[in-house]
Amino acid sequence: MKHLALIAILLTTPVMAATPTVNPLSKEPFYAAIVRDAGTLKARTVRMAQSPSLTILTSAGFKSYAREISTLSERNLKGHLDLKARGTDNDLKCVLKGVSLDLPRKLAAIEAAKTPDALQGALNDMANLLEDNIDVIVTPATADSGLDCVIEFGNS
Repeated sequence: MKHLALIAILLTTPVMAATPTVNPLSKEPFYAAIVRDAGTLKARTVRMAQSPSLTILTSAGFKSYAREISTLSERNLKGHLDLKARGTDNDLKCVLKGVSLDLPRKLAAIEAAKTPDALQGALNDMANLLEDNIDVIVTPATADSGLDCVIEFGNS
């Protein structure tokens, strides 16, 4: 009988939706802008990947996209340097540097695509990197992995 009462209580108790935890850093204007712009670029990238055409690579819209990717790369490096100066958030500091280095590489792969399939693959890779860029800023770290940027990237 006790079990039935417990089951009745569980079934009639309203379930509180869990509020996702957000990294407070992501609310700072500089980092919020990176998240916003990475989201916008990801959406553009996904749209291009849906019907990849090599002609897009010579369009004015793609040239603008490439400039925005380059700017986002620079801002990720600036975020790395900001966190380094603060002496905080080792993992995010290293990941932002990695993203800043990977964005131009992914862009070069898009620009080097010779077939629609290769273009689609390169665009999907870029979309995944942009999603990672958002996630690492928004999601609070659950543990410090001990990433060492000097070992990973040298003293720069």
